[in-house]
Amino acid sequence: MKKLHLFIQIIIGVSIIAFILNKLNLNEIFEVLKKTDLSYFIMACLSYLFLDLILALRLSYLLKKIGHEMKLKDVFLSHMGGMIIGDITPGRSGYFLTPLILRKKSGVPITEGMACIFAPQGIEFILKVAGAVAAIIYLSFYLNIEKNFIIYAGIGSVILLVVGILMLLVSWNNEKMTSKFLVRIPFLNKFTENLSSFKDRSILIKDSLNIILILYTMGWIFAALQWYFLGKAIGIEISFFIFFLLHPLITILMFVPLSPAGLGLMEGGIILVFSFFGISPALGMAFSVLVRVSILVVDIIGLKTVISVSGRTQSEEW
Repeated sequence: MKKLHLFIQIIIGVSIIAFILNKLNLNEIFEVLKKTDLSYFIMACLSYLFLDLILALRLSYLLKKIGHEMKLKDVFLSHMGGMIIGDITPGRSGYFLTPLILRKKSGVPITEGMACIFAPQGIEFILKVAGAVAAIIYLSFYLNIEKNFIIYAGIGSVILLVVGILMLLVSWNNEKMTSKFLVRIPFLNKFTENLSSFKDRSILIKDSLNIILILYTMGWIFAALQWYFLGKAIGIEISFFIFFLLHPLITILMFVPLSPAGLGLMEGGIILVFSFFGISPALGMAFSVLVRVSILVVDIIGLKTVISVSGRTQSEEW
């Protein structure tokens, strides 16, 4: 059944991409991509790599906070393993397999690894919504955009905000209430039997909110730099500040569990939002292709870790 769901979601993503490409001139897209400035593309990849390093640093700090001393290299590779899985799973949900990788690499209990990821991810969703709202306000004041876009973007932001708040409630609220909520959610319901351990560790990192916020802001800057350099690579003249606002607004679509990592949805969002700045659909599509490629070029670092852990799991079952 899970394989069928994934297959359907892949079909949905590919169908959306096919629909978009059918409306565009493929030759124009290829011409833009052929003229990509490689030096700017490399700078974009490096910016994204620094984002991954910051996220791994956050994970390493929180693991130490709950009593797990791990080499930063091992935490980074575990994080990258989760990222590469997230790149090909609906709503980037594959990143929540990172605790399994941590357990295989260093013996960190899954519930404790999840505690270091779950609440910070909820905080990240809330901050992403804040950035998206700032972008919507900016676009509304300075550009002539459709009311429907504001409505749909607002609805998406509210949904992600609710998800973020629920994740924090699960991590930091009454255990009885949390277990009733968790048991209804696929994948997460398996953690109800270890809920006490999960919540104990989650509460230990609650006073690290300032560190989480600082590291998230630093990561947001590097994420915006990645997009800024990709824009430069194909001649898109948008300021760093605009990319800083647009990044959370558009990447919200990557968390919609309709297709793998928002495939097709993010591309359509980029084309639409870029059109407000007078950027052609072909240029917008080329930019979205470079975003996907730059992410995969960096996240592929985690592939060896995923294969290694997968092989180890199979040998243990054998």
